[in-house]
Amino acid sequence: MKLGSLYGVGIGPGDPRYLTFRAAEVLRGADIIFTVISANAEDSTSRSVVESLSPRGEIRQLVFSMSRDAAVRQAQVEENAAAILTELRAGRDCAFATLGDAMTYSTFGYVLPILRRRHPELDVEIVPGVTSFATFAAKARTVLVENGQQLRIIPSFRAEMADSLRFPAGSTTVLLKTYRSRKALLERLAREEDVEILYGEHLSMPDECILKEPADIAGRPETYLSLMLVRKQ
Repeated sequence: MKLGSLYGVGIGPGDPRYLTFRAAEVLRGADIIFTVISANAEDSTSRSVVESLSPRGEIRQLVFSMSRDAAVRQAQVEENAAAILTELRAGRDCAFATLGDAMTYSTFGYVLPILRRRHPELDVEIVPGVTSFATFAAKARTVLVENGQQLRIIPSFRAEMADSLRFPAGSTTVLLKTYRSRKALLERLAREEDVEILYGEHLSMPDECILKEPADIAGRPETYLSLMLVRKQ
């Protein structure tokens, strides 16, 4: 039987209005739409975005482990890749809906190499999506970078990285997943001159929050869908 086609679909920050026309077209037409949820989460933002489209296909949730044990995380990825392969081998077209952009710090990026290794002939289309940091700049009405400025993205800031973190002049640094180490980051930034700090969470969602005062930022509870932006003059 001919393999089904695979679509990696970036669905943006969480508001269905940020979907591209192509993303909506693919998600409505796929036989199976895989969405993502973490092991301890009650709701899946990616699933809610897909459901808003009333797709004809079946929606299935894939659990991705956030364990600190790399072996545990990899085993979960392999299991999810196997679930997708089962459907592709049955000739079904499968879409993998992932927040943000499908090729930027995405869970889809974990399973894609596995699927390609097992079936190099697999027909794959990647549908780009709006990233969290592009959304943040738009929502905050601030220029992310311009002219010769540098854009630096740190995907998983940890407290022990604080003292070694550098903010070059003329740069914008985006720090993702800082919710468990925000205190250390704010203490580090307190020693930095000529910086503009912005914090955002649940961007484009009803409970969106954007702050720039360090004291207000420090008072926020831990939130997974959050990031910080640091601009150095």
